[in-house]
Amino acid sequence: DVGGDWYDVVAAGDQRVLLVVGDVSGHGLHAATTMALLRHATLAYAAQEARPATVLAKLSDFVNAEEHDYFATVLCALVDVAAHRITVASAGHLSPLLIDGDESSFLEFTPNVPIGVARDSEYQETSVSVPPNSTLVAFTDGLVERRGEVLDIGLARLRDAATGQRLPLDDLVAMLIHDLASDDHHDDTAI
Repeated sequence: DVGGDWYDVVAAGDQRVLLVVGDVSGHGLHAATTMALLRHATLAYAAQEARPATVLAKLSDFVNAEEHDYFATVLCALVDVAAHRITVASAGHLSPLLIDGDESSFLEFTPNVPIGVARDSEYQETSVSVPPNSTLVAFTDGLVERRGEVLDIGLARLRDAATGQRLPLDDLVAMLIHDLASDDHHDDTAI
């Protein structure tokens, strides 16, 4: 009943927060302990420098310094609340959904290689302006991925369920978890 999905939101200076969402390959105790290791390493690197690409590069170097039998997708997003700006870098992780009232779209960027796949990986950042009072929904693949189904269908299902709801954040998350759950799907999820 344990897995390797996690998220953190940490202060990164005046009116800035770093959002981190990750998913370690596999399930069970090994994935959970690996997740704890990566989570704490990510927080340590974020305390040194909150630039998303820098955090991912340091995490990649850390994982690739020794032999390992896993990989992880990780999304880092530096949210500048006052400037209404998000700077994002992805190590193979799915794009978060940006909701602005009755409109929504997935942030557009090119994801780089997952953590643990290649040595000396480089990560690029993309910065986007976001409207005031918008909502960013970051998640792991367990929320949208279904066996035998094209991933785009699950992403569309998430976008349709989340758009236009105008719910308080806790209610929106609860609704998404309830509405997107499936009896035949057993992947862990972070949102």
